Amino acid sequence: MSKFSKSEFSRNVSSQILGTGLAQALPFLATPLMTRVFTEDDFALYTSFFAIASIFAVGVGGKYHLAIVLPKEETKAKKIFALSIYITVAYSILIALLFPLFHRFFPNNLDSVLYYVPLYVLFFGIWSTYINVSIRYKTFTSNAYAKVLQAIAYIISAIGIGLSKFMLYGLVIAKVVGTIVSWLFLLKKSPISFEGFSLESLKFTAIEYIDYPKYGIWPSLLNTISLQALVLVLTKYYTTEDLGYFGLTFMVLSAPLGLIGTSYKDVFYQKIATLMNDKRYIEAKSFFKKSALALLLMAIPICAILYFFGELIFAIVFGNKWARSGEFASILAFSFLVKLVVSPLSSIFNATNTLRIASQWQVLYFITTFAVLLYGACIANLDVTELLFVYVINEIVLYSIYFWWQYRTISKFITR
Repeated sequence: MSKFSKSEFSRNVSSQILGTGLAQALPFLATPLMTRVFTEDDFALYTSFFAIASIFAVGVGGKYHLAIVLPKEETKAKKIFALSIYITVAYSILIALLFPLFHRFFPNNLDSVLYYVPLYVLFFGIWSTYINVSIRYKTFTSNAYAKVLQAIAYIISAIGIGLSKFMLYGLVIAKVVGTIVSWLFLLKKSPISFEGFSLESLKFTAIEYIDYPKYGIWPSLLNTISLQALVLVLTKYYTTEDLGYFGLTFMVLSAPLGLIGTSYKDVFYQKIATLMNDKRYIEAKSFFKKSALALLLMAIPICAILYFFGELIFAIVFGNKWARSGEFASILAFSFLVKLVVSPLSSIFNATNTLRIASQWQVLYFITTFAVLLYGACIANLDVTELLFVYVINEIVLYSIYFWWQYRTISKFITR
């Protein structure tokens, strides 16, 4: 790439950011209306639902959908695609059958909404599989359109239910509807169609890429629980009001993370996988460093705005009662920065088939995050803002370690 700004990679990122940016901007623009339609309790309920659903969604497809990008042979890619769909359907049915056993572990106010978790997991898993098909074939425009449709369906459903009051759990149902609509679009635009392969042939494919479920599911489960640890601790030890305020903070911060982080990660994965497959290791390392710098330059202005003006912005945009959410956003600004820079680059472990290294960090992250939060909530009896400060320090330290491991992993290929 002699001119980074004119490369195919940059064009793909631009396409992703344009489409995904709109997909993130629409819910963000609709949030001031949602904060006037829904209460703090509604946001608290949605935040808890999404945290739990995200944890159960870790196992979708057995993580095989992440391998769709890798094989050069089309038949092998189609087999991985079919395998991922089969596993997702079976896994969702299993959750639906066993889910009543998990209800006693959650607060009573979540009982009814938990029944939506298996449904969301099913369609999220299928959607994720089609997203990776899109990445493989570089149909990033369709990928971006799908995310826009997801946002539009979510907004219309949420506001419609919220204003009409004809159903409970408007934000939760809207999340499911948006995922279904987005998947249907991807299904129509997919460059490959679902084919029924024999279980014997899929068995060999599953064995060949066994590292994805073997080293991907459990570490990712720990990682997801860690990412949702703050929500889980707030749900258990703090007030519903604090959880509701944090819920809005989470929704707003997710917008730029989705706009920049997710868009960049999709295209970064395709490019870095190609470079590694072609054994162009020096070029891959240079590309990794340029990507890290680009992400840092995008993250710094957002972090500064959140840190200095978060409380004021939230009060003006969402109403004075939501200024507390802006205070939370100011505290979490530096955590946001390190995640935005480091998380998209984690695809390096998939591209280099070194998932074991990533799993070691995820175990470390799980242990330290829960240790810090439980100590702060149960032993030190910190208030919610003090707990957030401690959480941010842990995030900065752990993600710095993660970045070093990423850089070291790709550097080792050059010295071979």
